[in-house]
Amino acid sequence: MLRENTVVTRAVVPDVPDEGWDDLLDRAVGSGSLHPLEASFARGLPAPRRATFVAGRQALRDALSTVAPVVGASLEAPILRTHRGAPALPSVVTGSVSHKRTLAMAAVAPRGGTLQHIGLDLERRPQADDLRRPSIARKILTGREFEYVQQWGDDTLVGREHVLVHFALKEAVYKAIDPFVERYVRFTEVELEMAGDGRPEVTLLLPEASVADVRVEAGWRLDGEWIVAWAESHR
Repeated sequence: MLRENTVVTRAVVPDVPDEGWDDLLDRAVGSGSLHPLEASFARGLPAPRRATFVAGRQALRDALSTVAPVVGASLEAPILRTHRGAPALPSVVTGSVSHKRTLAMAAVAPRGGTLQHIGLDLERRPQADDLRRPSIARKILTGREFEYVQQWGDDTLVGREHVLVHFALKEAVYKAIDPFVERYVRFTEVELEMAGDGRPEVTLLLPEASVADVRVEAGWRLDGEWIVAWAESHR
């Protein structure tokens, strides 16, 4: 599990017609769930990306509002983006956001001790229709991981779910280590050894010296129709 002082929040992605966006953004700014500069940034995005950005920032602000008083962080600054596309949070906290078409989730924690960065990923659990499409297993799994998931088969829902759990965990790990490497990390550069308690062992197979002393802890859980995965990088 994520550490006890990590706050995880969620927000529904708004389904708004084009003509309703100005009113929604104005109301969000008025209520304090969006900073004016966040709303301004959202206005410049295409409608689908605007909706997920707004939900993501509302979830982040909700989480930050709980953590900020503990660490003395300000809620006055906008949460925009770093040059790598991650949320630009106050330096005294670490956090991550993930969103899909209907839901956004955020995680924020005080930065302290060995904790460096958090990564969060959200994936929808597979449905029967997904079995009509080819599995992504060979694209995202190392040989050892592929052998592990084969016990459930390629064309079963439980097998596809195990593949998606690996996918979600790797996405969370990438976010947690991106500040160290600042590049796209291939799926086979992270290997997971799964455990029954939902806390896989994470092995980084990257060449960068910048992650040689980085330890990653990760976990996942099922949440209704969703797979929620998280990772923490420590040094």
